[in-house]
Amino acid sequence: MKKYKETAAFLSLVVVLLLAACSNQAEEVAAMEGEVRKEADGSSASELFIDSLGYFLQEDGTEDAFDDGALGAAEDQTAKADVAEEQKEAQQAEVMIYYGNGASDELSAETSFMEQITAENLVDALSRHNIVSLGTKVNSFEEEEADGKKTLRLDLSKSFYEYLKTMTKEGEKIIMYSVAATFMEAYDADGIFITVDGKILKTEHATYEEPIHYTPGQLKALEGE
Repeated sequence: MKKYKETAAFLSLVVVLLLAACSNQAEEVAAMEGEVRKEADGSSASELFIDSLGYFLQEDGTEDAFDDGALGAAEDQTAKADVAEEQKEAQQAEVMIYYGNGASDELSAETSFMEQITAENLVDALSRHNIVSLGTKVNSFEEEEADGKKTLRLDLSKSFYEYLKTMTKEGEKIIMYSVAATFMEAYDADGIFITVDGKILKTEHATYEEPIHYTPGQLKALEGE
């Protein structure tokens, strides 16, 4: 019977100390440990186990070491994520997206990264700055070179024309030059024709029969003004 009590007390002590280690309640451990000692009836095995665990649970910096290790692991994961993002951006094409800032005729610019420079990707990037409507699609896009100059031909869907119709004269100017500047810089071109559904773009404010040319920092007068 004594051996049975000793074994039961020993197992109870293991459970108590494991629970206490998780909750970090040292005072409760001490009280419960005393009760288990009484039940152990002087068992040498249980006393040895108690002494060993008591020494192990002393304030020896184990918890701080664990916290430091967890923090270090988290910082390491963050650093790896940053490196992965930088590597991803390095593998992508870098382009400048131009858009109106609403405060002046000057255009603002934002660096954008995309897997491949295409007319569709550029229009998508412009839509995030409300330069084109979300429904605007690219019907066709071509590059032409003549006399050492490159000219682009961009044909957009009717949604672009409908969007322009809602703009003031100045708003339309900013939109047209934002599209022109973005495409011209992305393709290192000298000018761009912008048409809608294969037809010359005509609005209440202008007719765009000639290619648009844009000089950074300055909005030129539109054709037909």
